[in-house]
Amino acid sequence: MRATSLSSLTRVCDVLGVSAQQRKSVRLTVCPQVTQHHVWRGALEAVLGDLQADMAASLDDPSPATQMAEQIASACSRFLSDTADAATSSTPSWMRPTPFKKPAEPPPAARKWQEVLDMFADLARSLETAGRLDGHAQKVAAMKEGLYQIRDIVVERDVAFKEARRQDCLVQRKLSRSLGHSSRCLYTLLLFYLYGTVRDIEVHVGKCVSGKGGRDVTVHAAKFLTGGDELAVRSGIKQLSHALGIFQFVWEAANTECDAANDNGKDAVVKKKNEDTKGVLELQGHLWGIGVEEKTMTYRGDVFQVHQIRLP
Repeated sequence: MRATSLSSLTRVCDVLGVSAQQRKSVRLTVCPQVTQHHVWRGALEAVLGDLQADMAASLDDPSPATQMAEQIASACSRFLSDTADAATSSTPSWMRPTPFKKPAEPPPAARKWQEVLDMFADLARSLETAGRLDGHAQKVAAMKEGLYQIRDIVVERDVAFKEARRQDCLVQRKLSRSLGHSSRCLYTLLLFYLYGTVRDIEVHVGKCVSGKGGRDVTVHAAKFLTGGDELAVRSGIKQLSHALGIFQFVWEAANTECDAANDNGKDAVVKKKNEDTKGVLELQGHLWGIGVEEKTMTYRGDVFQVHQIRLP
């Protein structure tokens, strides 16, 4: 069993022993779900929110680079908020028809994702010298990958429904086609899609294979606590649950045959369960800590074993 940071689909597939052909199925299954516009925008906001929360909680005097990063993150959050659907509008955007008369003055140029990309690039440079924010810097760099692919698409949401829907489809299509299996951006979107969080999961992982051709896999995921209070135990169980959920999701996707199809000129994915070659996945979660009470806990349908570390 070794420490593993689950930071990409490649890492998860390596643990499960997913073949190259199955990894293609994983990507074709995951991409259409996690690249939806509301998931994409939500993940961006979560990355910025986590960064701002950690900077606000710091008791140290912020360096000039950290202060700059805080200003950029705030400006980017405001930009995303300003370009979202106008919640206070008396007429929601999806009910607003496209103007049939040309306005007397040309409207200002529509804002695009390029502006968000520029802010994330500046934010990444500011975070390079802030050592304690390395994890956030990696997430900012990951989201830059997706922003680069959609930089020419309009970001504003306060438009007619038909135009907003077209922009949503463009975002989903470009991200689905460009984000590869090893993309940390794609994995971040998956985390947000499943759990509403963008933080990578740090666990110790081991596995055993059995059955004909080694198709059956047992994955042991463990976390080690430095404290034995109930809050720490519950937090550890939650993180283990997320890790097991990722393994289960990817396992199911790997055992789904996906065929690219074309329906009236539009890309589509045809899925079917591959029951003939599908093995059995068994997931086990273990939590170890000093001073904890040994017990069995159930969380979201999974059973976790809590073990006490006894020092000599």
